[in-house]
Amino acid sequence: MKLQTVTHAEVRSTKRNIEKFQGILISLLAVGFILLQFFPVPQMEIIISIIIIGVIVWVMPVIRGVTLVISSVLLVTGVIIMLYYNIPIQEWIKSLRINLTLVAVFLCVPLLGIPVKAGGYVEALKKVLSNKMNKPNFLFLGSKLLTHLLGVILNIGSVSIVNKLTEASNLKAPRLVANAINRGFVTTIFWSPYFSAMALVLSQLPVNWSSIVLYAIGLSMISILVSFMVERKFLISLSQSVKIDRTNSKEIDLRKDKQRVIELFILLTIMMSTVLILEIATTYSMVLIICLVSIIFPLLWCIGSGKGSFYTKEFKNHVYHGIPRLKKEIVLFLIAGFFSGAIIQTQFSAHFITLINSMFGSFTMGITFFLSLIVVLTAIVGIHPIVVITILVTSIDPELIGFSPEYFSILLLASWGISNVISPATAVSNILANLLNSNILDVSIRWNWKFVLIMLFVLPIYLMFIGV
Repeated sequence: MKLQTVTHAEVRSTKRNIEKFQGILISLLAVGFILLQFFPVPQMEIIISIIIIGVIVWVMPVIRGVTLVISSVLLVTGVIIMLYYNIPIQEWIKSLRINLTLVAVFLCVPLLGIPVKAGGYVEALKKVLSNKMNKPNFLFLGSKLLTHLLGVILNIGSVSIVNKLTEASNLKAPRLVANAINRGFVTTIFWSPYFSAMALVLSQLPVNWSSIVLYAIGLSMISILVSFMVERKFLISLSQSVKIDRTNSKEIDLRKDKQRVIELFILLTIMMSTVLILEIATTYSMVLIICLVSIIFPLLWCIGSGKGSFYTKEFKNHVYHGIPRLKKEIVLFLIAGFFSGAIIQTQFSAHFITLINSMFGSFTMGITFFLSLIVVLTAIVGIHPIVVITILVTSIDPELIGFSPEYFSILLLASWGISNVISPATAVSNILANLLNSNILDVSIRWNWKFVLIMLFVLPIYLMFIGV
């Protein structure tokens, strides 16, 4: 019996060591990306490509489900295309790195959550908002806006945080909570520089984040309004059926907690301002700036507040445990990039552009709706938006279909966000389904199809109106 216990302990220890090594190997992708920006030499490119191959080969066998199917199909198809067209090895290597920028952001941005954890801001938020969480309108709009704002920096971590905050409410309405958090999070994709979607678009199109951010934020505000109108009838019925007990309410001194909440939003503002200032003041790419800020800013903040050891602990936790949990998404991103590199070698782009122009001519709104519909429909059947968006952004010259780079950027970012709401395969939908004990098809399709359909029609109208 004792021998069996030791054996189990050894197995667990071995698994932990393997997980740590995976985290270190995958984190080298972010390190490699940063080094490549300062030392863009062929030797560095080859080393990074070898690391990418190592990550794919090691992680692929342990992936399961839809992600494995999609990754395998894309990888095999990409290899067949490369072989069929006798593509030189240099192009194979280059294709492996197409989504390296996206992966680098995906790996680095979670570090921005360290100051938020160290500052104890989440508990302060919960105390400040708890007294208002029993009002359906406030719970819905408050959760949506809070997820949106926290999601800018904390990415998917904002989902579990805001869900935890909603537990302070007496309202038990999974649909309300799921829709608020889901839509609040995914519309952050429209404009946040810290999302992989933005990294992909900025790395492939000749646009600056500062040139599209205000238009994208405007679309996010419209989505919040549309979301509220879609749920208005449900919120009214919920308000009428809920009775709030105020007999035991107590006055609590929240001055310190309110101060900490203010500190939190000042912290978020400083992070965003730092990125914007560096983009304007330097010649570095937005993606490189985000990676450097994500690593350096939390370190300086923790050292300045006397919590350097906390940073070290959280950094190790991210590398050893956080990154390995992201491995299947990372492999999918890398393979999607390789597949799009293979597609570029074919005549797909020319044929697709010809098809679009023959179908719609100069009807820009029709093209906009058609492209966004493709992204949404493929997402519904389980294909991650990264696959389709990568193909579109690398294969289509926007000017050939009558779009400016800025117009095309906002279209792709918005399509990615809208499709994430309704896709049953996204991490957000699955996390919410588990947290709320709800059916995944309810959380994704059933509760969101009206919102998505309206946004599909709103998007081309908005883009035409702003004239970007």
